[in-house]
Amino acid sequence: MIPLTTERLRLRAFAPGDLEFVRRLHANPDLVRFIPSATTPDEATARRRLGRFMSLVDHPVQGFSLIELRDGGGGGGRTAPGTAVGLVLVKPIPSSDGAEASVLEIGWRQVAEHCGHGYVTEAARAVLDAVHRAGVERLVAVADPENLASQRVAVRIGMERVGPTTEFYDAETVLFRSTRPRDPRAARLPAGWELLPAEECALLRSAETY
Repeated sequence: MIPLTTERLRLRAFAPGDLEFVRRLHANPDLVRFIPSATTPDEATARRRLGRFMSLVDHPVQGFSLIELRDGGGGGGRTAPGTAVGLVLVKPIPSSDGAEASVLEIGWRQVAEHCGHGYVTEAARAVLDAVHRAGVERLVAVADPENLASQRVAVRIGMERVGPTTEFYDAETVLFRSTRPRDPRAARLPAGWELLPAEECALLRSAETY
């Protein structure tokens, strides 16, 4: 994952001490409504999720970034610095036909009580820009057709609305995409390098001349 800092936020890797945050995050009723598989009924499930969130920390572009406030977050000054408010993910998106993933997905989740301050939009925009700068040409995002809030985030961070699709997750979703020319510093990386495991990506990038 790519650690980042924005005007109000810090994006960092998940750590073992973030278990309670994982439970709070997945208690958001809107999240469970639109992604039923995100239901986290007990500590064992939360621990499995946390393990997944920590699993891509060494990958140069994939990963799960915890969003925390650098200061009071602009929400009236009542929220303590360091408060965790959401996550941004970048990972291969599963195809509905079971074929090997061919593109990275960017997605986001937020704690219910911290909605409405633009934190996820600010964080997702920073991650999208950073992943493109790293040499990834194309990313997609998908949202439930009724999840208008998530669709607005995709538009606000500059993604193009493609429209309804059943290409991913064995479900009908609304597809968004972001395509930018490859950064010249990563021009020699082979197509699809961003989908490789962390150790293979590291070998490829260590051979690059900047």
